[in-house]
Order: sequence, then structure tokens, then C-alpha cells
Amino acid sequence: MLLSQDPGISVVAEAADERQAVQRVAECRPDVVLLEAGLTELVQELDRAVPNPPAAVVYGIEAMTPERLADLVRGNVRGVVHRAAAHDDVIHAVHAVLHDGGFASPELTGCLLQAVRAGSMPLGVDHRFRELLTERENGVLSLLCQGLSNKAIAAALCVTEKTVKFHVSNVLAKSGVSTRAQLIAAMGSFTTAHGRHSLGAQSA
Repeated sequence: MLLSQDPGISVVAEAADERQAVQRVAECRPDVVLLEAGLTELVQELDRAVPNPPAAVVYGIEAMTPERLADLVRGNVRGVVHRAAAHDDVIHAVHAVLHDGGFASPELTGCLLQAVRAGSMPLGVDHRFRELLTERENGVLSLLCQGLSNKAIAAALCVTEKTVKFHVSNVLAKSGVSTRAQLIAAMGSFTTAHGRHSLGAQSA
């Protein structure tokens, strides 16, 4: 009901259980799937069962270890909403993910930072991959790692959003990870661990 009230969001399906959820996603191919905290295992099931699974927003999180939260981000979860968050945060999370961004409730950012410091976030990105990037791609990567959406990156670089999407796709392909969240987490982990690799934007 909450999502249906937002003119920018179309609810295309609902599911009563995990099996039905997988079926609905396969049939309707939504851009985002919204999951209760108790259904986080469904993220892995969707990865296995659906080609190009939708990004996930998990809401209602109350207590979670940094390791578990890192596991979600390693999957296709791009938004995490705390149980105590305002209802509007669910809408904000869905919109952020729809626009290729991410969202984390303030109550969960400390947990995310602990995961980064502990090395629990994905470290599969060799920082030397940046040497494979063009100057423009490095600039996009820097802004992406600041949490900017494609629209915001386009405005900052004075290019079209379509051009940004093209560059982001190239950056992900060269990095070896599949999602923005994984890349941001990995670059954040590397920067935290080594502290000497600047993510400052470069001019084109």
C-alpha cells in the first residue's frame, strides 16, 4: 500500500512465500524486489533461479552482524532499511536502487563500516584494475564510490545519463564484480586497509 501511493513506483506483483516470489519475479521481471528481513535467503535463490535478477531492498532489519550484512551486499542487495526507520525510507530506498544507487538506514551504517574495517566486505577487486580504466572511467569510478547516482554523476561531468551508464558498465566489467555495491564496498575496503589510494575525481 505504501509503495502504491508513490507515483514513481509501480507494484507489479506480490508474493506470499519464497516459492511464489521466485515465480513472480520470473514472470514479471521487476527492476527491484522488496523483501522482509526474514526472507534474505531468497536473494541467493533469485540469483540461482532468475537470469539477471532484480536488485533487492531488504527492510525491517533489527539486529544483524557485520558479516551477515556483508553477505547481503555480496549478493544483489542494494538497499537495507532498519526496522525503526520511517516508512518514507522504504520509498527512498526503492527510488535510490531504481536510479542505480544504494541506500542504507543510518542505524545500519555503523554495521557496514565495521564490515569494511574487518575485511568482511568483498575484496575481489585488485586496485590495479584502475590502470585499465580510461581517464573518464576513473572519474566515473571516483564519483560512483562517493555514492552518487548516475544522474548526479552525469550532472557533475556534464554528460548524459546514458553515457554514464555506459562508463559504469565498462568499469564493472574491468573490475570483475557485478554490482555497484560490491565495487564500492571493495574499493572502500582497499582504501581503509591501505589508506594511500585516492578516489578523488579526475578531470576528463
